[in-house]
Amino acid sequence: MRRPGREFGSEMPNVIYVALRWNDPRPMSDQEEDMVSKVADKLRVPPADLRVYNLVRPSKDRGMSLSMRELDDVAQTIERIRLRISGRHTIRRIVVGGRSGPMPVVALLLKLLVPRIRIELRNHHRARPVSGRPLGLARVIRP
Repeated sequence: MRRPGREFGSEMPNVIYVALRWNDPRPMSDQEEDMVSKVADKLRVPPADLRVYNLVRPSKDRGMSLSMRELDDVAQTIERIRLRISGRHTIRRIVVGGRSGPMPVVALLLKLLVPRIRIELRNHHRARPVSGRPLGLARVIRP
């Protein structure tokens, strides 16, 4: 299922990438395909193995800020991720993009909900490993 700017990519992923939001009010499918390709390249996985979830609805110039009104969207997206994972043995890891704002908390919530899946915290969009303190110590969240 394609949800513009919210959920797109492979229907049978091995890796899930979680971002906060799409930075354009009207995302196009070719832009989504481009994002999947770029992130897949940085994560060193084929684009056919990657699914992208944005926690909240698309919005221009909001950065990593999250309002209280958007918490329902976050909960809904996390539940969709959990449902995709439940019963499937193909998903090996979840990469949470963003070392600031709400993303470290999102990584911890996902680890609580799906403890058997490897959770990685990385810099947003560039999908580079996080370095430096304090998050450099917790790049991979383990139970």
